[in-house]
Amino acid sequence: MKQLRMILLIIFVVTLPSVTIAQYGNCVARNGRSGECISTSRCSSLGGASDPANLCPGDQTIQCCTYRDCKNSQGVAGSCQPTATCAGKSDPANLCPGGNNIQCCTGGSSSGGNLPYLNAKQSTYARIIGKAARDNGLPRRACEVAIVTAIVESNIRVYANSKVAESYKYPHDAVGSDHDSVGIFQQRPQFWGTVKDCMDPKTSANKFYNALKGVAGWQSVSVGTAAQKVQRSAYPLRYDEHTTKATAICNIAY
Repeated sequence: MKQLRMILLIIFVVTLPSVTIAQYGNCVARNGRSGECISTSRCSSLGGASDPANLCPGDQTIQCCTYRDCKNSQGVAGSCQPTATCAGKSDPANLCPGGNNIQCCTGGSSSGGNLPYLNAKQSTYARIIGKAARDNGLPRRACEVAIVTAIVESNIRVYANSKVAESYKYPHDAVGSDHDSVGIFQQRPQFWGTVKDCMDPKTSANKFYNALKGVAGWQSVSVGTAAQKVQRSAYPLRYDEHTTKATAICNIAY
């Protein structure tokens, strides 16, 4: 009888870890990041962030856990996520917390699917803005500055202007009438360049980033303050209201 109890105790101890770290599948958090459904305590111990939005099976102790950004073995920026959700390439070099199923994923995140808070058209523009930040050699924070600007100025849409006849010649999603402002960033051609350039999402984003580069100390001020220094808006406080959205968008688009 004593031997039987010992055997049962051994079986319990051996099987206990598999119960406490049971997998409940993968998930997508509200910030747009892919993660895994695990206990909040384990997520915290791994340095992850739990999303309490009822995205996983089980009780409230099981939540969608997402992890930090990373760089792969070649120094390419990516995000720590389940290998099953990586649309690009997973690096198995133990660069992320968690089990072997969590690896540094690079590439594949710049196309396909709507970004957080955005529809398909807005997502296309946001990805162009994010890629332009990378192409200009700027950090992710620059993408966030550009995105809050685009949200406030146009809700990330391309605007023609009823006072600028030429703007109707180019693809647009809406028509405004604020001075001669056009495009996603509501740039005025008399200051920013040609109407064609200001109406083009990629070119207008490049112009925005060139202006941002000229702002001394832009990385040490708030995202909204940096945006205001470029735009010089009459409503400077509006930009910082959208930093949470911009972070979620740029986590994927950049």
